[in-house]
Amino acid sequence: MDRAGVGTARGLLCPECATELEGARGGAGAATVARCSRCGVLVRLDDCGGRPGHEAMGLAHRSPPLSSLRLAWHNWMLRIFERLYWLVTFAGTIVCLTAGGIIPVIHGWLSNQIDNWSDLVAALGGVWFRVESQNPDSDLGPVLARVDAPQLFTTIEAVGRRLGVKPPGQVRLTYLPCCGVVAWGRSRALIIGLPLFRVLTQGELRAIVAHELAHLARGDATRAARSARFVEALEQAVERNGPRVRGPLGAWARYCLRETSRLIEPVARSQEARADRFAAAIAGGSAASSALVKVAIIQPLFRELLEAYDPNDAGALNLYAFFRAFWYRLPSEVHTAMRLSVLTRRHDTFDPAHPPLPDRIAALQSYSDPVNLNGDGYPATTFLGDPEIFEQMLHNRLFGLPPVEPSIFHKAGT
Repeated sequence: MDRAGVGTARGLLCPECATELEGARGGAGAATVARCSRCGVLVRLDDCGGRPGHEAMGLAHRSPPLSSLRLAWHNWMLRIFERLYWLVTFAGTIVCLTAGGIIPVIHGWLSNQIDNWSDLVAALGGVWFRVESQNPDSDLGPVLARVDAPQLFTTIEAVGRRLGVKPPGQVRLTYLPCCGVVAWGRSRALIIGLPLFRVLTQGELRAIVAHELAHLARGDATRAARSARFVEALEQAVERNGPRVRGPLGAWARYCLRETSRLIEPVARSQEARADRFAAAIAGGSAASSALVKVAIIQPLFRELLEAYDPNDAGALNLYAFFRAFWYRLPSEVHTAMRLSVLTRRHDTFDPAHPPLPDRIAALQSYSDPVNLNGDGYPATTFLGDPEIFEQMLHNRLFGLPPVEPSIFHKAGT
């Protein structure tokens, strides 16, 4: 920026189209405003003092648009609905008991159908469930140490610095081709699916890590995730109870499910779009969009492979070696056909938490790619110390096989 306070905000990109911002104005130590010459978006550039790596990140904080107020209102309504649900369900259960509901409850207790409060509410037509667990999910997979994947930890820390967020305390290697951030209490864990390392490049995996850490930086994995877990748990409980959900309590449960599902959809989609923008700004639009396409291809493919795989076949490879051999032998024409099928599907499946994949890819491709790739084209397996050992470890855990004991070697002739 020149001395007059008007010029080009070098290194800062538009959050919508990744064009370099121009025309910033304002004094030192104060917020400045810049306009994107391509799409005309006004961007507020906050003072970056005391936040290392923020200026180099090339991201600008956009002033909250009018729709942000509506999204904040949705968040507040979701929290209110969650608290109202428990209060009204508890009070309604007491009222139903005093109004004659004690008779079916006693009958269910004598026939060993009621063991706890949840069964009591279900006997009266309502739904009571548990949203959170006090213990971390042990099914996520083993915890990685820095010695297991030093380059991966270095990448996670670098992305965390650019986003201004502390890296999660744990990095877990999970069984399926997925990636996410899990929070319980004050603990945070980044989970990365082992099959992704065989499919993605370093740049594509960096984009996925940036996407997930963006959720962590903006509280999507903590405050907003609680509302999402409540809606998901309520939906599962209503489906699980089925015809038992009846009467006033059942009507209240279905009403809350309908309203919270309507409220959570725009919130979840806005979070995904924001995380996509951060991922593209850090790893580049090409890497971020390519990672989305590959993950969309590999997830249904891996599910089909699980159905065809027989772990009891003594001569078979482990699951992940079997997947690796299958993936690398696919002809390039098949890869192209799968990519095109993903890009042309828009309304085949409805996902309230994610915008249509073609729309996400179109938005990501407007972001420029980094000039210095720094090995981003290398396979992501280079992030792991010994991928084959992890493949065998997760295979044994997934199918409940006993651990391989170390062999005892003897000299020849002894």
